[in-house]
Amino acid sequence: MTDLELFLVVVSALCALYALFTFRASAHRLHYRDRPLFWRGVALPLGLGGLGLGLLAYALLTDTSTGVFWAAAALGALTAALAWLTELEPNRVVRWAYRTVKS
Repeated sequence: MTDLELFLVVVSALCALYALFTFRASAHRLHYRDRPLFWRGVALPLGLGGLGLGLLAYALLTDTSTGVFWAAAALGALTAALAWLTELEPNRVVRWAYRTVKS
């Protein structure tokens, strides 16, 4: 494993941890009745983070090119960015999830 690959692994893992803890903190800021809608609303970013971690695990367990590490880092960064946007106003996610459930 090269230094670049190690750096990409660390970035991917830190982005996933940041997103997980940020989503959890955002959920705690909401009223208890809104939390299921919140988790339904952030299912897509959590899925992207899981896909990034899956790519990371695949790359670590097999002998792949550096491109897989780059893809995992990009998915991790996208998930962290969406977590940051969600942290700004978690009620926005709840309103969006409520509109999609209701229609």
